[in-house]
Amino acid sequence: MVQPRLRKSHVLVCLLPVLLLALTGMSAQAQPAAGKGKVDRLVMGLINPYRDYMRPWINGTPDHNIQHDPAFEWLFEVDVSSGGYNPWLAKSAEMAKGGRSWRIKLQKGVQFHHGYGEFTAKDVVHNHALWCDPNYPGRKDPTLVGYKQGMCAVQRVEVVNDHEVVLHCKVVCLDLQFYYSSASSMIIFSKAQWDKEGEIAYETKPAGTGPYIFKERQLGRHVLYERAPTPHWKWGAVDWKEIKMTWNVEEPPRYAQLLAGESHLTEINRDLTDDAIAKGFKLIRSRQVAQQTVIAFGGLYFGTEDKTTKRYTEYGGITGRLDPKVPWTNKKVRQAMNKAINREELLKVLYKGRATPTYVAGFYSDLPGWDPTWAKRFPEMYGYDPKKAKQLLAEAGYPKGFKAKAWLFPFAGAPELVQLMEAVATQLREVGIELELEESDLVAVVQPKVRERRANWYIRGGVPSKKAVEPQIALFNAGKGVGHWFEDDTIYGMWEELLQVSDPKAYDAQLRRIGNYKFENFEVIPLFDVHIEVVVNPKIINDWPFSGWDGGDIGHTFLISACKPEKPCK
Repeated sequence: MVQPRLRKSHVLVCLLPVLLLALTGMSAQAQPAAGKGKVDRLVMGLINPYRDYMRPWINGTPDHNIQHDPAFEWLFEVDVSSGGYNPWLAKSAEMAKGGRSWRIKLQKGVQFHHGYGEFTAKDVVHNHALWCDPNYPGRKDPTLVGYKQGMCAVQRVEVVNDHEVVLHCKVVCLDLQFYYSSASSMIIFSKAQWDKEGEIAYETKPAGTGPYIFKERQLGRHVLYERAPTPHWKWGAVDWKEIKMTWNVEEPPRYAQLLAGESHLTEINRDLTDDAIAKGFKLIRSRQVAQQTVIAFGGLYFGTEDKTTKRYTEYGGITGRLDPKVPWTNKKVRQAMNKAINREELLKVLYKGRATPTYVAGFYSDLPGWDPTWAKRFPEMYGYDPKKAKQLLAEAGYPKGFKAKAWLFPFAGAPELVQLMEAVATQLREVGIELELEESDLVAVVQPKVRERRANWYIRGGVPSKKAVEPQIALFNAGKGVGHWFEDDTIYGMWEELLQVSDPKAYDAQLRRIGNYKFENFEVIPLFDVHIEVVVNPKIINDWPFSGWDGGDIGHTFLISACKPEKPCK
C-alpha cells in the first residue's frame, strides 16, 4: 500500500503557510501598461540543480541542457507537437544511400551573440571536434556524455562550402538527426569565440545564437538570461526581458515559492498539483509523452569485456563487477519483483490516472521497434500476483525473501520519484523483500557508483526521457553511457548488428528483436509512460508548448508566452 507516504504529502501542504511566512520578496510587482506582460523577468522554479558548467562535455548529461535552451541552438529541433526532427541551424538534411553519410545545408545569416559573426560550416567542424577529438587544442577536460557514442559515430565532417557539410559516419547512422538535435548534447558554440578568447569564455560570456543571451550564473542559486537586442532569426520577438532559472530539490519550499509569487512555474507531485489547481494555478503538460518511470536493478553486469572491439570496456570495464550473490541476477527474482508491484494502485494514487503503462524501457508505440503483442503478454509475465511472486522467489532459492537497498533521490520531470520508491518498497515487503532506503545525492553518490558498475545490491528509480530507440539501447544496455541497466553479450551483439542496418524496415525488425529480448529477461521493473506536468501562474504565463524530450526534457523555454490581459489566462 502507498498510504503512509500520502499522509506525508498532506503534512507538506499544511506546512506551506509557515514556509510562505519565511520567504522574502513577497511584495506585489509593479503592473506595466495593458497589453504587455505583467513582469519583465520570468522565474522558473526547477527541481534539479544544473551543472555548474556551460560546457556540456564536463560530466555531461542531456538532462541538464535546459540551461542552454534559451541561448543556444542545435542543428535539428525536436518538434513540439509531433516529436519529429525539424531543421534548425540546419536548413535541410539528406541521408545518402547506405546510411553512412548525411549532406546538410546550413542556415545563412544566423549571427552569434557578442559580435562573433555568422554561423557557418566551421562551427559544425569545431563543435564535432570538441566532442570527438581526444586531443582537441585548447580543451582541458575530456568529454563525457551518454550520447557521445552516437555523436562521434560521425568520423569526419567534410566542408563543401560555408553553408554545406557532409557528415561521414563509421557505421550506419540512421539516427544522426537525433544525436545532433535538441534532445542530445551537440550544442553549437562559436569557433570564433574559442579562437579569440579560449575555452574559459564559454563559461564567462558564452556566445550562442538563441533568442536570449547568457547574463550570469550564481553557483548553487540561479542562471540568468536576457532577451537579445533584436528579434530572433527563427522565433522572432520573445516575451520576457529576462529568464531566471532557479532550483530547489525540496518540494514544499519550491511550491511555497510559487504560491508567494517568487517563481512563476514549477514541478510538484500530482497531489500538490491538484491543490495548486484548486487555488487557481494552471496545469501545462508536455505535448507528448516525455519519459518513462522504471525501477532499475543494480548489478546486471553479465557481459564480457573485449578490448579489441571496446565491448564493455567503458568506465573501468565489466570484468569482476558481477556479484552472483545479488538475488536479482536470477531472472526468476526479477520476474518475482515485477509481479509484486501493484501498478494499478500506483497509477491511481500517485499518478492520479495521468500515465500509461511502460512495457519495455526505451520503446514507444510511435517509434520504430514497437511490438503490439507486449500489451497482451504483459499481464501474465509482469502483472500483479503476490502469490506467484512468492512462488518464483522460492524457486530461485529465496523462500523467505531477502534484504537489499534502494537509493532515494529527486529528479527533474519526476516529482513523484521519491514517493514512488517508498511505495514500491512497501509492496515488495509484502512478498518478503526488505529494502533499506537511503536518501542519496544523485550526482555525488549515485551516479559515480552506477557509472563504475558498483551498484550491486541497490535498486533505483530511473526516468529515461523519450529518445530515439537505438540511443537508449546504447546507453542502458551496450555500456555507452552511465546507466548499465542490463548488459550481456547477446544484446550487445544485436546492437552491433543494428548499426550495420540501413533499410528502415530491417532496422525496425532488429529493434523489435532487441525489445523482445529485454522484455523476456525482465531487465527492469517497467512502470509508466508519463507527460511532464508543470504548474504555472496564469496571471503571468499564458502557455508553454514543449515536447517533453528536448532541452533537458522541458525545452523550448523561448516559447513560454506571457499572459497579457488583465484577467488570468485560461
